[in-house]
This record gives sequence, structure tokens and C-alpha cells, in this order.
Amino acid sequence: MNNQKITKKSFNKKVAECVGLWLAEGDNKCNNEITFTNNCWDLIDFFHNTFIKLIDSENKKIRIYVYSPLKKQIKIPLKNVQVNYYVDKRATKPYYIWRLASVDLMKEWKKIVEKSKKSKESYAGILRGFFAGEGNIKEASHGSRVLRIHQSKKLPYIKKILSFFNIEYKFSFYHRGGYIIQRKENFDKLAKIGIADLHPDKKQKFENMLKNYKQKHYRKRFLKRGIQKTFKNKEFYTAKQLSLLFDRSQGRISETLTELKKEGIIRNFRVKSKDYWILSNKNYILISGIKYKYLNILKNDSKRMKDIAEEVGVCSKATFNRLKELEKLGLVKRNKNKTWRRMHPNKKVIVI
Repeated sequence: MNNQKITKKSFNKKVAECVGLWLAEGDNKCNNEITFTNNCWDLIDFFHNTFIKLIDSENKKIRIYVYSPLKKQIKIPLKNVQVNYYVDKRATKPYYIWRLASVDLMKEWKKIVEKSKKSKESYAGILRGFFAGEGNIKEASHGSRVLRIHQSKKLPYIKKILSFFNIEYKFSFYHRGGYIIQRKENFDKLAKIGIADLHPDKKQKFENMLKNYKQKHYRKRFLKRGIQKTFKNKEFYTAKQLSLLFDRSQGRISETLTELKKEGIIRNFRVKSKDYWILSNKNYILISGIKYKYLNILKNDSKRMKDIAEEVGVCSKATFNRLKELEKLGLVKRNKNKTWRRMHPNKKVIVI
């Protein structure tokens, strides 16, 4: 075993992925053996077949330990490995430990690991491997989506890799929460590097999550700024029109519009049972064609409400309601003799 050495090969994609797997699920504190633990056989098989290409073919004493609730003889389709079976009543499904005892190989392997951690070309592979070992995907019933990399403490190299790919995250120390990643723009970046490609179940779940995204998710400030900029292209919008432009639900758009209104940035006009939104600094008044008809009737002279109702062809109550609405907009005013006259504020009247 003293003569065993890891061959000098380039740090290719598979090696980087094995480094990530080992960092997530290996015993990196031990100095005399290389181990890798997982309950996904595909990962054990991948780690084994990649690793044996790095070492001399002779004198490999690789062992695989199979743990299951029952001492089940699970067939291990690998040659030249020793398989031992054990019972672990706490296990809900079988899991495997890949083990190669060698002080010399462990030293060589750690050199590869450290070199990979410093190589930007290895970042994507390391992250894929680490996620396959310690990652999960969660979709809640209320539509929230979270990708998590479990860790009890922050790891400098994971932070460096996430920053390299411009992945935003939060870190939680609660119950090994680890790195918490949300929002579609981050998931799209992770999809480009194939974050879940190593683990078949996680890959399927990640792909399904992306397919189920019906909307493009924007951060709150981004959506606010985007809506404000949009008003430069058009005088007014409805919530429905903005929802189509930003690929967001009307509810989410209405929520943002209400916030902008509270901040005094925009205001709304109610026309034909719809809210039309404009920038507050614009001298516009939006009215319906019916209200504009009232203004035309009052174009030249003041008139009594009864006469206005007859010209419009509606009852006095309906006429009074419309006139009061126009009065709130500053477009008409009631005289002391109870007649109504048209006002001419320094604002542009837009008829919808």
C-alpha cells in the first residue's frame, strides 16, 4: 500500500463532482482511510468508478458496507470489492459506506480536494456533488420553492462557489438549515450548471419544480422599479395590463400598485368599474365617455340637475351621483342657486 499513488490526471468534471460528494458525505477528518456514505446507490457507483481511475489498479482493497433495517443481501454489481452486510434498525432504507484504507492515498486525495477547491473550473462539479449529498428541494402548498444545502456551519469554499455563480442565499443555523436559496432567477443559474444532475431523484424534482413555475419571480423592489419605468411608455395602465407585461398575477401587481400609491408615486382613477393607474406627477384626469357627456352638456352654461338628467336620459338620482363624482375630480361645481357649472382645472382630461 505504501507504493500506491493517485495518478496525475487533470481535474475533470467527474473528479470535481466526486470531490463535492466526499466533502458533503465523506469523513474528511480521518487520515488513514477514504470513505463515502450515501443511501443512493447511483452515487456510490459513480464515486467508485471515478475513483478507481485515479489510483493504481493493483492492491485496491475497497470495501462496501451495506446497512439496512434487516440483514438483507442487496446485490452489489461491482468487481473486486469486499461487501459486508449489517443491520441498522434506525435506517428507513438501505445505505452504503464506500471505504478504502490507505494513509498514502488519503494524503494524495486531500491534495486533489484542496486543488479542486481552488480551481474555478471545478466549482460547478463540486457544487453538483455537494448538492447530491447534502441538498434537497422543497415546494410548499402555498407556492413557495426552496433549494437547500444542509450544513451546521458556514463553509468558505461553498460561499466562494455560490458567489462565483452569483447565487443569492441566506444561511440558517436552525436545525442544520444551511444554505437556503429561493427565487426563479437563482434557480435558473443553478439549472445552467446542472445542480441536481448527479442524483436521479433530486434531478427529477428540480426539473419538475422549474416546469411548475408559471410566473417569473421578481424581487419586490425590482417589480416596483419596473412598474414605475413602464409608465414612461404609456400614460396609464390597468392591473391586468401590467400583470401581462411582468408575467405576474393580478393580485401581486395590485399589491405592488397599492404600495406605490401609499408612497405617493402613483394614483388611480375608477372608470367603468376598473382602476386605471397613472403617475401622481402627471396632470391627467381619467373619466368615462358617460362622464364626458355631462361635461359637454355644461360646456357653455350652468344648468339645473333636472335639465341635465333629461339631456342624458337618466333619472335625477343617477345624474346627481355622476355630478358628485365629477365634483370630486374638480371638473364641475354646484352653484349657490343649485345649478351646476363646468370647471376647467389645469389638467388634461382623458376619456376611456
